[in-house]
Amino acid sequence: MNLKKKNLTLAAVIFAVMGGNLAFAQGQDADSEELQSFVLDQVVVTATKTEQGLFDANANVSVITAEAIERMHYATLDEALRSIPNVQVFNYGLPGSISSKIRINGSDQVVVLMDGVRMSMPGTTEQFPFSAISDMDMIERIEVLQGAASVLYGGDAKGGVINIITKKDFDPKTKISIAGGNVTKENYKFSTQGKADKLGFRVFGQKYISSDFDDGAGRNWDTHDNNETVGAMLKYDLGEDSNLLLNFNHSDDEFKYYDRPYISDVDGSSTTKHLQIIYNQKISDSAHNVLSYNNYRRDFEGTYLNTASNGSPWNRGYKMWSINDTFTKKFGNTHVVTAGFERIKVDYENNDPKYTGFKTGQTNAAYFLQDEWKFNPKWKLTSGVRYDHPSETDDNYSKSFNLGYKFNDKSNMYVAYNDYFVLPTMDQLYGRWGANPDLLPEKGKNYEIGFNHMLDNKTSLSTHYFYRKPDRIIGYDANYNYVNADNVQKVHGWDIQLDRQFDKAWHANIGYARLSYENAISSDAVYLPKNLITLGVDYSKERWDVGLEGRGFIGRVNYGSVTQFPTDNYWVFNLGANYKATENIKVFAKLNNIFDQEYAEQTNVFSTYSKPGDWYGMPGRNFIAGVEVSF
Repeated sequence: MNLKKKNLTLAAVIFAVMGGNLAFAQGQDADSEELQSFVLDQVVVTATKTEQGLFDANANVSVITAEAIERMHYATLDEALRSIPNVQVFNYGLPGSISSKIRINGSDQVVVLMDGVRMSMPGTTEQFPFSAISDMDMIERIEVLQGAASVLYGGDAKGGVINIITKKDFDPKTKISIAGGNVTKENYKFSTQGKADKLGFRVFGQKYISSDFDDGAGRNWDTHDNNETVGAMLKYDLGEDSNLLLNFNHSDDEFKYYDRPYISDVDGSSTTKHLQIIYNQKISDSAHNVLSYNNYRRDFEGTYLNTASNGSPWNRGYKMWSINDTFTKKFGNTHVVTAGFERIKVDYENNDPKYTGFKTGQTNAAYFLQDEWKFNPKWKLTSGVRYDHPSETDDNYSKSFNLGYKFNDKSNMYVAYNDYFVLPTMDQLYGRWGANPDLLPEKGKNYEIGFNHMLDNKTSLSTHYFYRKPDRIIGYDANYNYVNADNVQKVHGWDIQLDRQFDKAWHANIGYARLSYENAISSDAVYLPKNLITLGVDYSKERWDVGLEGRGFIGRVNYGSVTQFPTDNYWVFNLGANYKATENIKVFAKLNNIFDQEYAEQTNVFSTYSKPGDWYGMPGRNFIAGVEVSF
């Protein structure tokens, strides 16, 4: 039996073990009703911009809770997102400007929101820097919508949407945390929050220093990162029915590393600033409005130091501001209408001294309308339209349909259709190499079907299938100039997820996702797993809170005959443990990559002068431990 078959067999055994406990559960109903809330009471907002129960959302939505974030001590968003089966994370393992790439359903066109407000920048190659969110304690939950959602969230929502929901309670509390380990050498956190009359506040600060690490094969990666972040959140109650929320973050990062594939020392820095203002107004019992302003800027500079370039500097930055207004109105028990507009301006500046610097930007104005029509106690039809007017390319119209059917309180299903579009980047339109100012947006269609079932009061099962077909892409011609083209590449996949609350202390989940490419036309697909398995077990009782999570990567799409990665099949397991020594003191530790697995998520083997081994190794076994004091 080969490694791939062994890995798949392991997953099947785990599913069987969890499912095999169902018969036992039938006779253990003493606390079933209380435990049932772990699924049915979870509320999500990302699928339709309105509150929905997770079980009845008629969408493939996964939730990472504040409890899971605290238990597993996720340091960044991309660490937390690894627990979702349809999310693929591609990390260089290096600090600074080279950040993680996140894909959902195989696409890196993903929209990132904070409290429903866009953080990611359309029309750029800059995916949201997930490492910029370091105050993980302020997160109430992370909602991950898997599937195209361009009608509500615009361009780039091809793969899905990540919505970071922040905590809004301001009960007086101060936390101080000190931690260290063999990769993250020092990590200091401070936060304090409280409320004075109508004003709630939270102030946060963090400093962490990381250093070199060994990958699973024992190769040393010479890195250094020194990051300082401060932030503040203010919430002012204007009355019983309205409030104003302000969120500000500032991060400075200084980093160094040795880039093995490019045989180069890299020395650089980056600065990230983010300001968000949200005005919430309850107009009546049936009407609600949210007006938001968002301002985000990221600048980074540095130098590649190698013999060939004799020092190659870079100096570039992105900035974005946006205004969004969303109005929601309920009409009896049958209709919920959501309407809104969004205006975004993005600027890109490149001042690399060795080249002619350029600065360019684009704006986009959009209008959207959605209707949730419950025309029968068992049926609901959600349909929407959107019009986008970008400044640098043609207008775009999008539409979506979602039909849900509720068999009973324990079973439901849905079918969905969504258009998607992706604006050309400013580099593609106006860059130095292969630019084409006449490019049109990428367009395509996404089809989806899903089924949810409560096996009993403690166990939920969900499965989904999607099929994505582009109508028009942005590719290259024979001279490597950007052009629009038809594309025969199709992507489809399915997943199954099982979640079980055994009792008040024990909980487990497992997910499997299969991703398939037809007629893959580039090396891009080789990064993606054919099979991805996620599993987790956690125990929380009295003073202890412990979690074990695993992620299995099984098989790749082959591209060429050269070995691009150290392995195509691997498992990575992490263990987090928390012990509440007193009411105010918590001791914690985390062990990552328990079995010291060698693996890589990024590679440079495709370039002309590269060779097997020119990949970016991820950290081998490493740990962090610390203490948190609250008062």
